[in-house]
Order: sequence, then structure tokens, then C-alpha cells
Amino acid sequence: MQKIEFQQASGPGATNSSDLDATPALMQEIDRDYRAVTGFSTPGQYKIFYSRIDPSPLLVLGQNPGGAENGPSLAASSSFFENWEHDIPRFRNDPRYSLARPLYDLLSAALDTRSVDIIRQVPMTNVIFRRSRDTQSLSMDPRQAALEAKPFLSRIITAVQPRAILLISSTAYSLFTKLHCAPGTITESQANAVFTPNGRSPAQIFRRADALVECVGRTTPLLMVGHPSKYGSRGEWGQVTVALAESLAALLMTPSTDAGLARDLPPLAGY
Repeated sequence: MQKIEFQQASGPGATNSSDLDATPALMQEIDRDYRAVTGFSTPGQYKIFYSRIDPSPLLVLGQNPGGAENGPSLAASSSFFENWEHDIPRFRNDPRYSLARPLYDLLSAALDTRSVDIIRQVPMTNVIFRRSRDTQSLSMDPRQAALEAKPFLSRIITAVQPRAILLISSTAYSLFTKLHCAPGTITESQANAVFTPNGRSPAQIFRRADALVECVGRTTPLLMVGHPSKYGSRGEWGQVTVALAESLAALLMTPSTDAGLARDLPPLAGY
């Protein structure tokens, strides 16, 4: 099995402090280039980053940022997360940010950690960068919006070099596999699939697959969970947490406090 750790590597090709220092500048460049393509100018129109995008074994991808152009824009950093700010731990106790608490709890349980500093090191973004209150109110078709974001998300994935990707919602999974994975390379496993009642047909709220992610050129485990703010209170959610934890354990991903951290993060008020 492939071992995935949060410890910083050493030797040729290792991430060093100068690489980490350069990350906010890369994020600023991606933000500038996306604005140049879309003409967007305000945080109410789009959101790219929820955290830093330094190398990490795990990357979290949602569908698209919530909110509206004239609504509140909750962000843990007013710039580019230079101090390892992260939306999910920062707003986990804020009822206005419905995703933060259930996703924080899911990551903590699945990664077997009580350390907020570990969660601060898990990069997070979306497959679509345009804001909307819901999918129906997106200003363009979701596939077109994901295509618009694709070159910029590819740059983020290349920077992170994840060995596993956690996708939040079946829509995020569908868009990612169709636009970012080589055709014919997706292999899904039904061994630990989890379903929950959802109208006429059940909704799948845990999925495990492998696919060739084109921008990094290698087969990568893909883990999908239903949106925690919608399904986190369902009775089947415990099965999702167990299935995700077992999948990460099978990959020998070890970012628990017992494993130690190479990154000594600065403490932040409010976390």
C-alpha cells in the first residue's frame, strides 16, 4: 500500500521553507488570472481559497462557494492565508457557515485527530469558483462554470500534489471526474458504498474510486461524501465517517497528533 503522511519530506524534491513562503504569491497569481478571465472584482462574485494550497497528501474539493454578491462573505483570511488561516476550523462554531462544523467533525474523525492545527493544513477549494445561493441560481451551467475554473483548479492540484482527493457532494464528484480525469480510467468500488433515502431513489453519500487525474499524471484515490450540511444529521452519516476513516487508514494516511507534524504552525486567535 502507498503510505501517505503529513510529515514534510527530505532529500531531492522535498518541500522546504522557501517553497512554503512562495505559496501566498502563487495564490495571488491564480486569483489575479481568474479575475482577468471572468472580469470579477469583488468577493461576493467568487471564492477560490478556503486555506493555503501547500503540498499535502489530502485535498478537499466542494462544488462551489455559497453566498451572493450582496450577502456576507465569511473568510478566515482577508488576503492569501499567510498565517495558515482556514475557513473550516475558523468558522466551525459560527451558525452562518453551515458547512464548517459538520466538515470539521468529519475530517477530525476520519483523520483521527483532535488537533485544529492538522485540519489547518488540509487544503480546500471547489470545482467551481462562482458564488451562488444554490446550484439553480448559478449564473451559468455548472459544467461551464467548472470548465471556467478548470485551468486554475489544475494549477492548485499541481501545487498540492495530493495522493487522495475528498470530494464534497455527488455533483462535485461528477464534475471532477468528467473534467479532470482521463476518460476510461475511473474505477469505482461498491465495497463500502453508503446510501440514504432521497425521494424516489436513494442518494449515495459515500463513494470510493480511483482515476487518472490528468494535471498530475497519476492514478489518485477519489473519496466522495454527501454534503455534510444536508446529510450530516442522517442516521447513515456514522457509516460515512467510518467508511472515510477506513479508506484513509487503508492508504496509511497518518496525520494524527501521535505521528507528529513537520510544520510548526503559528497559533491563531479564534481557533
